[in-house]
Amino acid sequence: MTIYDSLFLLYSIGLVISIICIIGVALQKPSDEQKLMLLIAFFAFLISLGYWLGIQANSAEAIIIAYKLMYLGGCSSYFLFVLFFVRYYKIKAPILFFPLFGLLCLLLIGATLTMDLHHWFYQSYAFVYKTGVPVLLKEYGILHTIYMIMEAAVVVGLIVVVIDQSRKRKDKEWWEPLLLVAVPLIPAAIHLSKLYLPIQIEIAAIGILISELLLIVLIYRLKIYDINDTAKQLIIDSMDDAIIVVDHNYQYKEVNEQAIVLFPDFAKAKKDTGLAEISPDLDQILRAQETSLCYRESRIYEPRIRTIRRNSQIRGYVIWYQDVTEAEKRKELILNYQQDLQQEVVQKTAQIKEIQEQVIISFANIIEIRDTITGEHVRRTSLYAEKIAAVLLQNGDYPETVNEHFIRLLYAAAPLHDVGKIMVSDSILNKPGKLTEAEWILMKKHAENGQKILENALSKIEDVDYYKMVCEVARYHHERWIGGGYPDALSGEAIPLSARIMAIADVFDALTSARPYKEIYDFDTAFDIIKNERGLQFDPILVDAFLSIRKEIEAIAIDQGN
Repeated sequence: MTIYDSLFLLYSIGLVISIICIIGVALQKPSDEQKLMLLIAFFAFLISLGYWLGIQANSAEAIIIAYKLMYLGGCSSYFLFVLFFVRYYKIKAPILFFPLFGLLCLLLIGATLTMDLHHWFYQSYAFVYKTGVPVLLKEYGILHTIYMIMEAAVVVGLIVVVIDQSRKRKDKEWWEPLLLVAVPLIPAAIHLSKLYLPIQIEIAAIGILISELLLIVLIYRLKIYDINDTAKQLIIDSMDDAIIVVDHNYQYKEVNEQAIVLFPDFAKAKKDTGLAEISPDLDQILRAQETSLCYRESRIYEPRIRTIRRNSQIRGYVIWYQDVTEAEKRKELILNYQQDLQQEVVQKTAQIKEIQEQVIISFANIIEIRDTITGEHVRRTSLYAEKIAAVLLQNGDYPETVNEHFIRLLYAAAPLHDVGKIMVSDSILNKPGKLTEAEWILMKKHAENGQKILENALSKIEDVDYYKMVCEVARYHHERWIGGGYPDALSGEAIPLSARIMAIADVFDALTSARPYKEIYDFDTAFDIIKNERGLQFDPILVDAFLSIRKEIEAIAIDQGN
């Protein structure tokens, strides 16, 4: 293989990788950081495209066009890297820094785009072939010297910033600053060193290729612009309590819908804004760890504060405004009750609070795990399951199991039936086509993983009935009435009744909802599928109960946005 063939292959690989980087960033959740990364990936693509076109040039005019692309991408990338680092580390730059730096970059971009019309960037240049490779022999001008100084200054400045921030902030993994600084440092170091090497072939492309590979790692491992997750979808948004999440610097990160109702200023607040700017009262409560009751619109809330930790380091705080209105009313009534009844009410209230507290703690522990299940799916399946159980109670089916207590527990347990999908890769959950055998095996693991997650999260609660049902629903809702389901291939009444009810609710909602791998089925088709699985996938008694309330089920689906 000739030198030309080797370079062409290298530049082609770099071009492909740069395209992969653009696609990878574009698929991430939109945010300001994601937009910056997308621009960086795009200008890295321009640099790779310039090298790829340059290796195929057959004239001075053609190779000059390639050089223009390289320098356009380089000037823009260094400006964006500085902007990205300032935002990532939340540094307050001087007011005139970015206008002046941006003006310098625009000046250099203009000089490079017109390099063939003046002698300030290249005093002279000539197109030749070296060992079969097209090369531009050039004498550098003053603007090229300024460009090299800017490139060196940016790299040194970024290294200083990373070292300084790593010393101040201990909440980052040790490899994060190394990865961040390596992306701009490697290509710049090769570019600068080329000035002192006796070679005319452009070797800076090797640095670009390495930098793009690191960029892919930065996107998929560091995940610097993703703070939402499945726990928020499954738990926080479906709660009647208000949840506010801030980081260790008291910067606002996330709230649920109820928090916006109680604190309307969050509706227009931007993330990463100081909590004190949005709500001074909340900031004071958090810093003072106050727990006095809050009265809002005839409701009573009790603020609680939970600390989010990772590797013994404080990562943030959860301010939890628990609705204790009913509990406070009960306290007034308890004063007139007998002592035994008073004790029972207090114990039941404590059990409810313990369940909610453990769920919130679970959220804090898994706040960095991602999933795609929506809150609407959770609400609909919970309502479907509750309606089916109500019909069983009315008809007297399974009288030894079904009562009002069973129905309440089922409604409370249903939202967590798919919590195990937190441990399934996004590439599998969102795959539009059929899963491979290996992917399907991983997908099926979500049932037993869900049980394990809930066992760990709720192991300390005293409500044994709730603990048992929520674990049953998570593990067994994919079992089949005639057997052959997963994870344990149970059949008939060996499958817990709560899981058998959940199976129908889950399948019906999946049929009537848009998923990456299927289109939406209309109600007639969905009900026919459920009916045809009577005695096969589903318990016949439960199917009959489900079909008997078709109008109510359709009303729920329509009302809940399906």
